[in-house]
Amino acid sequence: MRFNLKGAFESILKSGEAPDQHGNDPVSMVLLLREPTFSPLDQLRSAAGRAFGTSFTGDKEAQHYVIQVVLFTVMKAGPHSLSFMNYRKPYGDDSRNFGKSLPKASQRQAWAEHTAWTAVDYVKGGADLELEYAVLAKLCNEMLNVNCVGLYVPGKRTFVPNDDWLREYLRSFAESRPLGLA
Repeated sequence: MRFNLKGAFESILKSGEAPDQHGNDPVSMVLLLREPTFSPLDQLRSAAGRAFGTSFTGDKEAQHYVIQVVLFTVMKAGPHSLSFMNYRKPYGDDSRNFGKSLPKASQRQAWAEHTAWTAVDYVKGGADLELEYAVLAKLCNEMLNVNCVGLYVPGKRTFVPNDDWLREYLRSFAESRPLGLA
């Protein structure tokens, strides 16, 4: 099975942009990070294994893998393709003002603490949003750590600080649909 680099590239190009007024945001979840410390491939494979209940390899011929392809980190989880983008600056062009506009003090504080981010995009998303967000949520729940200050969902214009409620938020997404993984 071949990974679609063009689809991954198009999805990644939209990451970090201001919200799209036409609803064409990538199906994405963005982990906002205190420090620009990103998960290496073995940690992503481990998180994917916990999330999806199967082992992930570095072999792109396998049904479940995580690999580096040029500038991209890609994951194939059965029928689902995900791409990862790590960035060493705050999220978005107007990050500071956006953070100040958040309604809750806990959101504003968490947003202000981030200096980097990792976007997890569903490649060629948009066909079945509920399923696609369920896949992303299942994985992102396993990627959470103390470096993560919160999770932003561009397509839903939602930011949740990394607290007990974030895990429940991700669980509710993840349990909304069977993921179709063997």
